[in-house]
Amino acid sequence: MKRIIFILTLLSSLITYAQNDDNKPIWGVRAAFDVNIPGDWHFKNGGSGVKMYKTGYGATVGAICNLYIGNGFYIEPGASLYYNTYSYDDLIIAEAPDENALATDPSLYKFGVRIPVMAGYTFGNDKFSMSVYTGPEVSIALAGKLRLDDSIDTDAIDTGIFGPNGHSRFDLAWKIGFSVPFDAWSVGIDAAIGVTDIFRSDVIFRENRVSVSLTRYF
Repeated sequence: MKRIIFILTLLSSLITYAQNDDNKPIWGVRAAFDVNIPGDWHFKNGGSGVKMYKTGYGATVGAICNLYIGNGFYIEPGASLYYNTYSYDDLIIAEAPDENALATDPSLYKFGVRIPVMAGYTFGNDKFSMSVYTGPEVSIALAGKLRLDDSIDTDAIDTGIFGPNGHSRFDLAWKIGFSVPFDAWSVGIDAAIGVTDIFRSDVIFRENRVSVSLTRYF
């Protein structure tokens, strides 16, 4: 948490500096298709990683503000809502106490808020230009649940994913990507690499993501 506060304080100072420039901020809306790539489980007492999840999918939609610094450099903070899901890999849950009903590869979903702050650089000419960017992204999960088959009695199984031995609601990732503008639009591809361990147990687990986005600037 101290690391997240430090990064946000530093980026707040950079944004204030950017706003002192004569260039006006450019606002935009952004939608993205997410491919979730959960990392392996690594146990804190050692041992090799264990693949527990399959790749999943989701979507993100929100607003951004592009602040030009000068010489092609810019800062772009934003805020968005996300809905992401992925499933377990080769996991079977038996309904207690009756083991006749089974749930194979149950999925889980998360809904929440993401706050990215990217630092970027734009280069090119009048015919073609490209931007490369990188920076931190804080995610706060507002809701999340394990999704089981309709045949399973969910009253007999805890479907919550947050708590003392579950996932943390707070996550910090580092993003890196590029975008190509055309007129008032921009198409981008980026990767979010999980920085923080989001499992509150003896297991170390990080979430990663690849996104394809479309932005409309105003």
